[in-house]
Amino acid sequence: MSFSNRMGALRLISMVIVLTVIALGENSRALAQEPRDVIGAFNGSLLETMKEAKTLGYKGRYEKLAPTIRNTFDLRFMARYSAGSHWRTMTEAQQDKLVDAFTRITIATYASRFNGYSGERFHILSQEDARRGTKVVRTELEKKDGERIKLAYLMRQTKDGWQAIDIFVKSGISELATKRSEYSATLKRKGYAALIAILEDKIAGLRDKG
Repeated sequence: MSFSNRMGALRLISMVIVLTVIALGENSRALAQEPRDVIGAFNGSLLETMKEAKTLGYKGRYEKLAPTIRNTFDLRFMARYSAGSHWRTMTEAQQDKLVDAFTRITIATYASRFNGYSGERFHILSQEDARRGTKVVRTELEKKDGERIKLAYLMRQTKDGWQAIDIFVKSGISELATKRSEYSATLKRKGYAALIAILEDKIAGLRDKG
């Protein structure tokens, strides 16, 4: 091997080592985060988006929230759980398409719902151990008039750190259980294509609503 080729190989090896160290460092930081930190960051992103809602518009809110929602939620697990036993009958391509639609409707829902700011505040109330190594982060959204909306996030450790796999609203209603009931019923009665079409229609409706 010539001197120039050896130098090129050494530079390539050095670059691989640097990128590996960076990736390992980022993964270590993610794993070191407590569940309450993940939800705190998510709440902060929601609050920033609410304050800039009118300037951003729907498209801007969607783009601003997309990265933090992908980081905060284990969306593939949630899509799989929502499909129930029907997940196993899908091809890999169909599974990926459902995860994509599930991800986009999740982002679209938040972008549509958090469309303004009038003095709201988020509070982290507690972090508690739950079954099978999961944890629950209890929070509340305090409105300007003093009303407090309770929200609890069920968190589990993933390769990307702690991520939410369910949200319990007010009286303990599981959003994931609600989706599983809806998705499974549609898959059973109408099939896969119908579920995807329904999700796409809902995404379009949220976008048109702005």
